[in-house]
This record gives sequence, C-alpha cells and structure tokens, in this order.
Amino acid sequence: MEPVERSSEISRLLDLLREQLERIGQEVSGEGPGAPNVDPRGSLRTALEAGRELLERLRAQIRREQALLDHMLDPHLRTHLIRRSDPWREGGVQREITVLFADLQGFSDLCDRLPLEDLVPLLNRYLRVAWEAIRREGGVVDRFMGDAVLGWFNAPHDLPDHTYRALRAAWRMQQELALLHATLPPEQRRRYRIGVHVGEAILGPIGTPDYWTYTVVGSVANYARRLQEAAPPGQIMISRAVFERLRDRIEARALPVFPVRGGAQVAPVYRFLGFREEQP
Repeated sequence: MEPVERSSEISRLLDLLREQLERIGQEVSGEGPGAPNVDPRGSLRTALEAGRELLERLRAQIRREQALLDHMLDPHLRTHLIRRSDPWREGGVQREITVLFADLQGFSDLCDRLPLEDLVPLLNRYLRVAWEAIRREGGVVDRFMGDAVLGWFNAPHDLPDHTYRALRAAWRMQQELALLHATLPPEQRRRYRIGVHVGEAILGPIGTPDYWTYTVVGSVANYARRLQEAAPPGQIMISRAVFERLRDRIEARALPVFPVRGGAQVAPVYRFLGFREEQP
C-alpha cells in the first residue's frame, strides 16, 4: 500500500470511529435523533469494533513495514535511526571508521552467460558470505552495489579494535568463500578482491528530505575502493594506516608504489598475508 493510500485508509477508519463516538455522546445526552429509543450500548459496541478494526489494520501495516525495513537496512543502522526523532534534521557526524570494500572478480561475465533464474541466487550466495562476515565482526553493511559490497566499522556505535575486526571480516570472507566454492561448478567460482582503510569520515543521511540513505562520505571510502581495485583476485590490500595500527598482529608485504590521487603522489600499501595469532 502506498503512503497516500495508507493515509487515506487510516483517515477513513478514524472518521468512522469519531462518528460513532459523537453519536454515542449525543444519545447519552439525549440530543441525538431518536435518542430516547436507542440503547447507547449498541453504538458503543459498533465504535469499539471500528476501533479494533483500526488497530488491527495498523498493526498489520506496521508488521509489513517492519519486515520490509528488516530486509533493507542493516540492523545496527535500523536501531540507530529508529531511536532518533528526526535523523534528517540531526544531520551527520564525523568520526573515525574502518572501511571494507569488496568486489567479485569476473562476475560481470557470468551475467552474460547465466540465465536470470541461476544468476540472482548465485550472486546472493556470494553476497551473503560478505554480509555474514561483516556482521559477525560487528560491522555495518552500508549497501550492495551489484557484485560489490561496502561495509564499515565503528559507527554508528563505538566498536573497540574496529580496524582489526574489519580486517578479520575480510579474512573471514576469503575463508568462507572457499567453502562456497566447494559447492559450485568451476565455471561459477569467483573470488573477492578486498581493500581496507581507516580514517576520518562523515556519516549521516545523504540525499533529500524525501529520499535519503544513511551512508559514509569522505576519502576513506574512496581509498578503500581504490585498494580493492588494485588487489589481485582472492587477496586483501590494506593501507599504510591499517598496517601501522596492526603491524604487531599481522603479516603483510609492502607494495611501495601506489598512486594516491591523480597519479601525482604515491603511498605504500600492503598485501595482507595473515594474522600472527590463530583466529577462531
């Protein structure tokens, strides 16, 4: 039901309830037509039935909208936004986050070869791997973009050790992908290329008052994407900022030449090789 249609239906039920209550008031006061001959209890029952109908319809509509919201918005974001009286007016916040950007290598060619009834379920299986890994480590899945995934950690709520957990989510994605591949024919096996970066970002409702999404804005997300684009299939690329923060806990190989912006600057980046401690 469209918002306008729902509003009209609720208004109709409210009008019916109001009419019944007004009629009861007139009959009880003896002012209504034929009031002495009318038992107000009958009208009261009618009004109560109309009220129950209104409540049941409202409950059903709320359940439908809640179910839709549950499937379209990350649970962390849903809880955060529901607790805000007016997220749009409250605007954005600036804070440090770790961004994970992942893309499936060579998935586009499958779009041209697989029938739709096979393609969509296959893509969803790959995306589920990313979703579960990010969620398990306390991150937020910002959105899916075709076969790409954007996730971030340490917002909207504080997440201790968020950079480590983001990298562990990336590692989990690669581990779980191996299990998924065991169930797929070789021609359908694809690998994630992943980039991870940490830095300051702005998070908030971006768009218009009528249509907006709560997302991340800033160079940290762009840089994570560029790291992902530079990563070989099945590999995780991390920025120098990530490496410096975790250097005592991970193994990584430096790749010193990496254009930062417009090719005028270069910054060292690292290929993640593994954790120094065994992961659960």
